[in-house]
Formats: sequence, structure tokens, C-alpha cells
Amino acid sequence: MKKLLLSLTILFTVSACTNGKHAEYEKNTEKAKAFFKLHESEQAEEMFEYLHEDIQWHMPVYGMGMGGKEDLKAAILGYQAEFENMKFTADYWLPGVDSETGTPDGSTRVYGTWNSIHSLSGKETTLTSYHSFEFKDGKIINGGDWFDASGMMNSVAPVGLSKDNLIGFHKLNVTLNNGYTMQDFENYFTKTLIPAYNSAFMGAKVHLIKGIKGKDVNSLGMLWIFESSEFVSKFWNSNGTSTDLNNSINEGLNDINAGLSVIGSWTSEFTDWTVQ
Repeated sequence: MKKLLLSLTILFTVSACTNGKHAEYEKNTEKAKAFFKLHESEQAEEMFEYLHEDIQWHMPVYGMGMGGKEDLKAAILGYQAEFENMKFTADYWLPGVDSETGTPDGSTRVYGTWNSIHSLSGKETTLTSYHSFEFKDGKIINGGDWFDASGMMNSVAPVGLSKDNLIGFHKLNVTLNNGYTMQDFENYFTKTLIPAYNSAFMGAKVHLIKGIKGKDVNSLGMLWIFESSEFVSKFWNSNGTSTDLNNSINEGLNDINAGLSVIGSWTSEFTDWTVQ
């Protein structure tokens, strides 16, 4: 009888804890849904109110890893500047579990699809995704986005060049740190920095180029391709200063740029061109 009573007590305790966590899961799921609704209506400042100061967020950008509050804010602003008619359709929401015990912990996660229209090209996008949310003090403290950000941007990027595209050509002057080679610089630039920049500056494309003939043989350059001068104005003011959006994006790229600075530094001379 004592064993039976002990078993029933344990069962009741586990059930009570589980029910409590389920109620917390339901509450947090409603918050996550509201967070997405604000994204659909492009209310960025209201979204920021949901973010905990110490948030750690998985960024869906190659080479970025986990980001903080400013990284996520920059990403939100970037998506809302680049896309319209955003709509999230959930396949299903699921309770999250403690990574060590495997028991429900009140967090929430979702599989679904984002649909939108790329503002400049008018192309429709369909993006399958997975998102997770953990909460502390009523705000999002941990989680992330898992989807193919680079693939989405490649799908809306212009194929070839067309009239009014803006081309920014930068001739790079590279200074290497001791122990590093130009090949180290090129590898980091092409494999880490460029994918991160292409995802962060959504709607623009950046390439590393290398001279093979003529005056600048073996010199490195950076080529930016923008839809138009109007599009560039989202990132730089007419006097050359950065916009708030550009500042936020660059804040999110601090770790990527710091990685390159370990290898070397660079300056550039540039000219912007428009396709006639």
C-alpha cells in the first residue's frame, strides 16, 4: 500500500508539473504568435518590446551563428525594408523541452511557411522555416530562425544586369597581419564575409573579384550590385553617411568583420556606376 501511495504521489506531482508547463507553453505560444503578427504588419518597434536584453538568437545566415538583441533587430528591419505582404502559416506548434531532461519547459516552437513579395522585383517568395522561442520575465530570451536566407535572396536577385542597376566597384588595398597570406584573406572573404553580407544587405549582391590582365593584375576588388540608386538610399544618405538601417546591419556584422581583422585590414578606392 505504501508503494502504491508513493507511486500515486509521484504521478500526481509529475502531472501537476506537466500541466503547469503546458499552461506556460500555451501562454508563450500566444506571445510568439503575436510577435509574428507584428512582423506581418511591419511594426518593428512593437516587436522589439518582446526581446529580452540578454537574448541569444540563432541567425539563419552562414557564418553568423548566435546573435544578440541588436543582431535580431537589424534582421527584422532588413526583412521589413525588403519585403511586403509577409504572411506566416503554421503547420503546427509544439511544446519545447529541456535539453538535459527532455521534459516540457514551457517554451514553444513552430514549423511553417513564410510567404511574401520582394518589394523591388515584385517576385513572390515561399520560405519553409522552423522557429523556437524561450521566455524569461515574459520576454524572448533564447531561440532562433532556421531557414535558407541566402537561397531566398538568390531567388529574387536580378539575373544579369539591367537598366538603372547600380554597380559599386571598390579596388582593395590589403594589409595582412603577421602569419597570414593573401589566400587566407581571400578564403575568409569568399567563404564567410560575402555570404553574411549578401544575407544582411538583402536585395544587394557583393562579390570578391581579382584582376587577371592589365594594370591591376592580381589586385583584389569588391563588386556591389544594387537594383537602383533609389535602393542604395536605404543604406546610405546622399551625403555618404549611413542610414539607421545600415547602422543596424553593420552592428550585426561586427563579429564577421572582427574575424577578418584577425587576418588583415583593407581600404578601398571606389566608383559607383549605373547601367544605362
